[in-house]
Amino acid sequence: MQVVYIDVLIFTNMFEDYLLLLCLKRILKLNLNYIRLILGCVCGGALSLTALLPEINFVISLVTKVFSAVLLVLITFGYKNKKIFIKEVSTLFILSFLLNGALIFFYLTIQPMGMEIINDTVYFNISPALLIILTLLVYFILFIYRKLFSNTTRSSQIHKVKIYYGDSEVQVDCKYDSGCNVKEPFSGSEVIIIEEVMLKNLKIADNIKRVIPFNSLGGKGIIYGFRPDKVEIDDIIQEKEIYIGICKNLLNTEIKGLIPENLLKG
Repeated sequence: MQVVYIDVLIFTNMFEDYLLLLCLKRILKLNLNYIRLILGCVCGGALSLTALLPEINFVISLVTKVFSAVLLVLITFGYKNKKIFIKEVSTLFILSFLLNGALIFFYLTIQPMGMEIINDTVYFNISPALLIILTLLVYFILFIYRKLFSNTTRSSQIHKVKIYYGDSEVQVDCKYDSGCNVKEPFSGSEVIIIEEVMLKNLKIADNIKRVIPFNSLGGKGIIYGFRPDKVEIDDIIQEKEIYIGICKNLLNTEIKGLIPENLLKG
């Protein structure tokens, strides 16, 4: 086997973890702090040093990979609740398994120069400087792609919602969600889900709040809601009776509100 350079091993796996964590963010629509992303990649690079240990069996390798996935999710995305955390860890583990499987297949089929599989860890004999350049190039291409093609799709999914209550009003960018079917249980009215932090300027008395059950947003439970004086969606006053459901840290994306499908059908 060729000589393994520790710096190259670390940088290679940092790059791999960077791609995996971005994929996880995209698939589960998670909110991402890029400082935490960098810390997660550094942790993943450090964990790749286990490849230099004596050859390990399958069980120990599996336990090590699960532990790595748990640690990367905790560092990068934090802990919200048990169900969401398990979903994040399992998805990252599956993504890692698929990527490593594809790379191992590529290695066994092509046997490229400078590539090795060590204790199920991928190693490329490539300089860290070149790896950084390639990473920046990929990021630049993705940035241009998003600028050119994502604005139309995003604008069709994001809607400006104005909520009026008493003498106050707030405006929230809400995402259209075909899976959002939460309804106020007594009236059957549609419910727009809004993060509590976005409603802090509205003085809502506790005695007017309704208990609203839900079976989405990462699990089952209840949220509290209220009926506003008026709701506008994209500057159009809504004639239907609408309730606002108040959630706490359940929308793990940059978007802080969800609009049910039926409200946009007219």
